[in-house]
Amino acid sequence: FCDTCSLIICAFLTCMGLTFLILACAVPTPKIFYPFFVLLFYALSVLPVFIAKRTVPNGETNPKTEFALFLTAGMVLSAFALPIVLAHASVITWTACTLTIISNLINYGTIFGYAMRDEEPYGSRF
Repeated sequence: FCDTCSLIICAFLTCMGLTFLILACAVPTPKIFYPFFVLLFYALSVLPVFIAKRTVPNGETNPKTEFALFLTAGMVLSAFALPIVLAHASVITWTACTLTIISNLINYGTIFGYAMRDEEPYGSRF
C-alpha cells in the first residue's frame, strides 16, 4: 500500500469511529455526553509510547519502553471499561455503551494498524 492510501483509510476509519461515538451521545438519550470522555483516552493512550520511542535509541527494549506499554495498555483498558461502568451505574444506557465500545474497537484498531505497519518492534510510526 502507498502512504497516501493508508492515510486515507485511517482517516475514513477514524471518522467512522467518531460517528459511532457521536451516535452514542445522541441516539439513546439526547444530551448525555458522558461517552465523549473516551476521547481523552484516545489522545493520551499514544503519548507514553510516543515519548518512549523518542528517548530510547534504535527501538531497543528497556524498562522505559515496557512501562510506556504498560501505561498505554491501562489507558486502552480504561477506555473500554468507562462506558461499561457508566452503563452499570445507569448514567448512560446500554445502547450508548455498545456504541461507545464499537467506536473504541474501530479507533484503537486504526491506531494499532497505523502504528504497526512496519516490521520494527512496537511499531515505527510513533
